[in-house]
Amino acid sequence: MPETQAQQRYFWLPVPDESSDYGLVRHAFAGTRLHAGPADDSFCGNTFALANPSEMDWIHAKRARNATRCSRK
Repeated sequence: MPETQAQQRYFWLPVPDESSDYGLVRHAFAGTRLHAGPADDSFCGNTFALANPSEMDWIHAKRARNATRCSRK
């Protein structure tokens, strides 16, 4: 059964992550940022607070590289 368009959407957002020197890592989340709440589960399975990042946060935050690194709790 094909997925609906809403299930296929995702967005990236810098969120607090201690594995980064800067303190933030970009993680992918299902849906749209507009419909996300104050916290959500990322594709790697961890739950993160979804604050509004600054421009500097976007510049300095690295993208989560793989599920193994992302799955640390």
